[in-house]
Amino acid sequence: MHGIIIFQSKYGATRQYAEWISKALQIPAVEADKVTPAQLSTADFLILGTSIYIGKMLLRPWLLQHEAQLSGKPLFLFVVCATKPEEVEKLNGYVAQNVPAPVLTRCLRYFLPGKIKFSDLSFADKLKVRAGSFMARLMGKQFDVSDFDRLDEKLSAPLVRDVQQFHLYHS
Repeated sequence: MHGIIIFQSKYGATRQYAEWISKALQIPAVEADKVTPAQLSTADFLILGTSIYIGKMLLRPWLLQHEAQLSGKPLFLFVVCATKPEEVEKLNGYVAQNVPAPVLTRCLRYFLPGKIKFSDLSFADKLKVRAGSFMARLMGKQFDVSDFDRLDEKLSAPLVRDVQQFHLYHS
């Protein structure tokens, strides 16, 4: 069985998980905009990685564009974001809003914590974070804008294990 990791990352957290998973499974990790039609067509299964940016998956346009090519392929989706793992309903909502329904039905999902270093954000992203913080305060909600780094290679272990089991079962 031949697999590939296709990912889209904005500030590097999703890329880091893709690299860890690539190393663990010995399969290539390729940025979504660099995936060739040949790579996509010859893959028996796909691991898709994306970050969430203001409620939107960065990989969403790619998923919509390649929906037909994804048909029939087993899919493993990992989503990297700041939302806490216990907020399952919110996390599943991101997936439901961003992944085409035919793709969603064949896709195992994994939610992985990300990182934010405010000083690394673009000027536009800093403004968006500040605006979000201001709006949250107006609504009486907390909105933490402090730096955090929750990346941990061990957290990708369930995905790696599931792919290894899939590979054993289908080899």
